[in-house]
Amino acid sequence: MGASALTEAVRAGGGKSSPPDKRQKDVTILDVFGNVATVKAVMNDWIDYMHVAKFDGQWRIVNVLWEMKPKGPRQ
Repeated sequence: MGASALTEAVRAGGGKSSPPDKRQKDVTILDVFGNVATVKAVMNDWIDYMHVAKFDGQWRIVNVLWEMKPKGPRQ
């Protein structure tokens, strides 16, 4: 999925179908060095690994690698 498709999915409300009390949003900063960092975000249905960088004093997502969680028991 490219950046445009991801942006459109979010604008269309992607990820909002889970009831609020069942939503998982666990974010862990794995490493920071200067103006770059690696972040892990665990959500209900997927896990994101993000590279972020500070540009003009603001943190911006540079790259996202994600994987959907398995629906049933893991094999």
